[in-house]
Parts: sequence; structure tokens; C-alpha cells
Amino acid sequence: MLISILVPVFNWDISRLIASLLAEIDTPALEGLVELIVVDDASTDAALLSKNNAFLASNSRPCLRYLPARENLGRARVRNTLAAEASGRFLLFLDCDVLPDSGDFIGKYLFCAEADSHDVVCGGISYRTRVMLGTEFDYHAYLGNRKEVKSAADRNKEPWRHILTSNIMVRKSVFECTSFDERFTGYGYEDIEWGVRLSREYRILHIDNTASHLGLVSKITTYDKMRASVRNYLLLKELCPGAFHASTISKLVSLLTGLSESLLEKIDVILKSMFLSQSRNDVAFLLYQFNFAVLLALGTKRAARR
Repeated sequence: MLISILVPVFNWDISRLIASLLAEIDTPALEGLVELIVVDDASTDAALLSKNNAFLASNSRPCLRYLPARENLGRARVRNTLAAEASGRFLLFLDCDVLPDSGDFIGKYLFCAEADSHDVVCGGISYRTRVMLGTEFDYHAYLGNRKEVKSAADRNKEPWRHILTSNIMVRKSVFECTSFDERFTGYGYEDIEWGVRLSREYRILHIDNTASHLGLVSKITTYDKMRASVRNYLLLKELCPGAFHASTISKLVSLLTGLSESLLEKIDVILKSMFLSQSRNDVAFLLYQFNFAVLLALGTKRAARR
């Protein structure tokens, strides 16, 4: 077994992704080389859970395994659990809400695995395919295109900075020595911290083998997830200060920490209102980034008081 494809699922219809993967896995060129393991991370949507169960049962294959979790494990722990179940020499992590952009998606990773020249191979993310078409999802699509969509050439300039667990292959022996840090709970930045550790010892390659991010959320949900990620970003700052200081937001956070907590709280309220009412995505993006910096400054000052 050369590649284990590992997909954690939470409240998402996985039929489109799994059907795409199986269509390629079923070709003679991949026979016996690839397995597919799906873990449902204690989904709470009963209708979706039932639909996924029925789809997987009707598409049973020796190469396909489905493992429902008894409790919600979270983004870091569920990936560690998937890796422990895998038998492939390489682990290909895919988020449940992505869709490969090419028909030879697995084949491109197989080529890299057979070449055996790198420990980590990152395919990249796109927003080429979109299934959530309402205008309420436009900001999330704009944000993703602005922050995540980069060519392989650009990503290879700073390999650690552009590691996304939504579409990445890693050598299993490397992952066993460098698993996800389970102190990262909730939303965000476990992938950046993981990338920093990987870059210290292992060979990272970015390639153009993108998967479209289908799981867009509304503007208010995008904002709420940003606020929820502050705790993890501050943990990243503590564990990897070099990565934090290399970010474009670090200088702004340093300036803002000179303001009082009460003033920062007032600025936070104003920025939230401005962001949610702003119709231009480019302006909303600037407000969003500024608000995030204010929240990081607040979190830094509160942590210093403890």
C-alpha cells in the first residue's frame, strides 16, 4: 500500500468527494496501491449522517473503510486517529468539503510517492468549483482566494507558511514523529504550527494539484470563526514566535498592545459593525484583518495579566 487517503467528516455530504476519489482508485493503474479511510467525527446532523452511511454502504470496496467516532475529536486529534489506522507509506489528508480539480488527482500524488524525493507534498487549494452560490457566501470565497490560493511556485518560496491540511500528503514515518499538536482545539492554526515543525527537519514540496474548497459559510459565520481562532493563534505565537513575527499582522498587533483594553474593546465593537455592513469585499477584508489584530492584542494583554 503506497497511499492512504484520510478524510475526517463532520456534518458534510461526502458523496461528491468520495465518488470522485473512487472513480480514480478503481482504475487499473491504482489497483492495490491506494486505500481510503473515512472517519465521521461524531456528526450532529442526523440526516447527513444517514445519507453518508447509505452512500458508503452502497459503494463498498475492499479499499474503503468507514470508522464513526464515538465522540467529537476535533481537527488535530481526528487526523492523528486517521493516521494510526492507515497502512500506506504516505498519508494523503483531505478535508471532507474539498473536490479534486483534475481527473488524475491521486495519480499526481502517486507520482511523487513513487519518486520518493520529498517527505511532504502539498497540492494547494482553489475555489474553481463552487456549489454554494448565494451572495451570503461571496465574502468567504473572496477571503479564500485572497489568502489561500497560491501557485506552487509561490508556495515553494516559504514552504512552511502555505501548508494546508485540507490537501496534503506526508510520509507516514514522518507523521509518526511529527503528529498534530492536540493542544490546538477548536478552529484554526494547527496546520501552521505543524508546518513549522515539519520544515525544521523534512523536505517539503508544493505542487499544482489543487482541490476546490466547497464548504463556504456566510459572512457572519466567517467572522465568528475568525474570533474563535484567536485562542489558537495566540498558542501559535507562544509555540512558534518566529512564525508569528514573520507574519504581516505581527507589527500591527505590537502597536495595538500599547492601547488600553477598554479602548481595544470599543474598537472591536466598531470594527465588527463596519465589517458586517460593508458590501465591498476588498474593504471588508481590511476591516476583518484589522479586527483580528485588535483581538490578538486584547488576548495578549489579558494573558499578560494572568
